Amino acid sequence: MATEMANPVINSRYFKPQKEWGWQVAVDLYLAGMGSGALVIGLLVDWLGYSPYSSRTILLWGPVLVAFGALFLISKLGIRRRFLNTVMNPKTSWLSRGFYILSVCIIFGAVILAISLLPLLGVDIGSWSLFVRALDMVVFIFALAAAVYTGILVRSVRFVSFWHTYLLPVLFTVSALTTGAMATVMATYTYDLLVFNEAYSSNMRNVLMNITQGLILIEAIVLALYLYTRYMAEEGQSRNSVLLLISGRLWFVFWLGIVASGFALPLVLAIIYSRFSENPILLFAIGALVLASRLLLRLAIIYAGIKDQTPWHKFVELQYYLKFPDAGPVPLRNG
Repeated sequence: MATEMANPVINSRYFKPQKEWGWQVAVDLYLAGMGSGALVIGLLVDWLGYSPYSSRTILLWGPVLVAFGALFLISKLGIRRRFLNTVMNPKTSWLSRGFYILSVCIIFGAVILAISLLPLLGVDIGSWSLFVRALDMVVFIFALAAAVYTGILVRSVRFVSFWHTYLLPVLFTVSALTTGAMATVMATYTYDLLVFNEAYSSNMRNVLMNITQGLILIEAIVLALYLYTRYMAEEGQSRNSVLLLISGRLWFVFWLGIVASGFALPLVLAIIYSRFSENPILLFAIGALVLASRLLLRLAIIYAGIKDQTPWHKFVELQYYLKFPDAGPVPLRNG
């Protein structure tokens, strides 16, 4: 019995949350998602004519966040070794594909941001309209692709079945648009207070708040579906990851930091804000809750990922049980 309990194959059946991806990756996913989401929302607002601003600069700051987020991923990978090796393999690596998607989003996004500043410097860009529209379309496509990519990157990781579903890219995409819309509301409102007056972009702000509420509801539904399908899945440690999130050591973060602070409370405050839209405290409270909870969402999903057994490990365990047929199963435990 002592030999069986000390055997590393048996002991390996305990929970093993992955540790390769930590907070740096979560912050990268968060900032890249919010930046790309803000860029998508900003371009849509401009195209649909809701923006009252003569300059588009306040709507096109998203690439700055995307670039800043990429720095966290590079710091995690290491600039000389893993990062350079990764970006050279676009055929096999989603990290590599994402590098090029994010690069196009950042570079072309920076170009349209710079062009939006030219009228403030007295440069007439009226004759550039066709060129600017073409750039806008490129940026919109790659910004949306960057938002989707944040979920695909996590899904592509092997041997973590909790992440291996297409609902994860859907969840992260909707979440990116939620944070992007909310960040745009807060940025434009702050800009109005400093430059114009708080009512200057009220029509656009009301539209964006309605969009944000709708996105929060959609995100809640997708999150529920994601957790339900992962709990019901019969693959790997998917169910144990869900339990770790909703009733294990991450339950406090999930129920208070994500569900209550990120979904329930913002929707209640948004209803109150619709009646008292002149109150900036309500608006910034909603924004702080929405933005902070989406960072917690990514952190929780990353840290809830429990490693599955590799095929080789399963083979070794099978050989062990063939050698010791009376060895009983060891119950799983958290940690």
